[in-house]
Amino acid sequence: MNIQTGLVVDEVKKVFKQVKTDNEIESEFQIIGLDKSYICHYDPFLGEVVVDIGRAINLPHDLTLLHKTTCYDDRDIGIPKDGKFEYLYSSPINLELETKYVLICTSHESHDSFTLLILEMLANFISARIETHVKLQEIFLMNEHMKQITETVSAGSLSLDKFGTILLLNEVGAEMLGLTTDEVLGKSISEVLDNQSFSLDVLKTRKPILDKEIKIKINKGQYYFLFSSVPLYDNLNEPIGVLFHFKDIRKEVEMIVNSKSFFHFDDIIYQCEEMEDLIQLAKKAALQDSSILIEGESGTGKELIAQSIHNYSSRSKKPFIVIDCSAIPRNLVESELFGYEEGSFTGSHKGGRMGKFERANGGTVFLDEIGEMPLEIQSKLLRVIQSRSITRVGGHEPIPINIRIIAATNRNLAHEVSEGSFRHDLYYRLNVINLFVPALRDRKGDLPLLVHKLMEKTAKREKRDVPNLSDRIMRVLETYAWPGNIRELENTMERAVILANGEIDYQQLPKRLLETENRNESSTPVKTEPFISHTGQKLKTVMEKQLIINALKELKGNKSKVAKKLGIARSTLYEKMYHYELL
Repeated sequence: MNIQTGLVVDEVKKVFKQVKTDNEIESEFQIIGLDKSYICHYDPFLGEVVVDIGRAINLPHDLTLLHKTTCYDDRDIGIPKDGKFEYLYSSPINLELETKYVLICTSHESHDSFTLLILEMLANFISARIETHVKLQEIFLMNEHMKQITETVSAGSLSLDKFGTILLLNEVGAEMLGLTTDEVLGKSISEVLDNQSFSLDVLKTRKPILDKEIKIKINKGQYYFLFSSVPLYDNLNEPIGVLFHFKDIRKEVEMIVNSKSFFHFDDIIYQCEEMEDLIQLAKKAALQDSSILIEGESGTGKELIAQSIHNYSSRSKKPFIVIDCSAIPRNLVESELFGYEEGSFTGSHKGGRMGKFERANGGTVFLDEIGEMPLEIQSKLLRVIQSRSITRVGGHEPIPINIRIIAATNRNLAHEVSEGSFRHDLYYRLNVINLFVPALRDRKGDLPLLVHKLMEKTAKREKRDVPNLSDRIMRVLETYAWPGNIRELENTMERAVILANGEIDYQQLPKRLLETENRNESSTPVKTEPFISHTGQKLKTVMEKQLIINALKELKGNKSKVAKKLGIARSTLYEKMYHYELL
């Protein structure tokens, strides 16, 4: 049943259903084509429109149908019934003033004006419904404006009428599906694509499908798409058709993931010799495809180095996939890394799912915290590096991949290998080029530069002026060991800038930094002076200063204990010591 035939039958059923609710229809009516081909008929005994050519009105072959409502009163059309001849009545069904079909019925009476009136009314009603539906199809599914829109997007678009006939397919979609637009328009979707996703089920459920991952076989190959299906209805809430939207998963992931790879070597702030040597070696490594192992404490910026390498390499336009080996649940590591086929385990997505290695095809995989990877997965990772292919969980066919691997760890992997908790063969595969990121405390001269850059960054984001930073506060920052490295420094300076009122002072610094200074100064001799009277100075001020001096001597310079003994906040103690020139 082609598009127009299906549409006619559907609309004729709706017309007769609507008309017979208010009127009794006792005659048999039939829809035929201009070539007298049978389409459908209304059966008064059943009270519904049916498709049954065996029960159709039998028309003589030499009968010429006129394209206007008429009665062929001078022609009997067949066998006399009950001693009478039947007369044929017909009325055209038009689309845009052009006759497409004919509605006919018979009567024992010649020039039956009532039958002519009913026939014309029904034909006009059917014509109006068909024309309305076709217009809505053009508006929603196949108009020129929609064609122009779909040709400007990077995703595939395909529209079907409610009978499954393809009305529109944009060039991007045709290329993705390995088709040409001319060869598919007007065909049933089932003839073109053997895939259940492109179905009309959403017209029944009335629920759209959004970004579902599907697998389609095209030219003996398998392709994965993010697929959406949206049902369309007219103003009477009657179904018109379905609009499909599909995107190549690899390209989509590539576009999303690449947005995360935004760091370059120029973004790294440093001036020390250790970092200069690291950057130069990393740039040389970026120009090769060898595996890289980046070692260093947490917070030193290992991922920043990895992103910079990716963006400096020939793979910079391809995906940069980050895999945090410590964050993926142990029972899901394999499926997350290598993907899985449909039905491979309970809870798996219908159609299966692409793994992170497959999504990174052409780009870089960054294995963060590689030391946390389970031993059983380490052996599979080793095979991936060696064979440059992956096999999905539940699958059998290897899928070739083209990736560059960068791994990072805050552990001593060489020690892990000796302890047997990390495979030695995988270690040597990853450690082709080794980069060590120094801790912040070992980057001599970099801290003041980093502090000011981080202050400017936060101030710009918060739309406020950069606060002043005194030498005594800088000494506190330089004295601290920064076990959390750059990450801890960044958080500390963000806090200080937000809390500062024009100048960063002790009260804007975290407690741990001041406690470190107390420990460092606990053995430092305290400046003392005798308790004497000063002209013009209030006794209270002199006494307060002397009390602080005495407490510092008694508690060996431990400012936390001094503040507690005097019953004041530690930040207040610092302010008073600064005022009395005791710092």
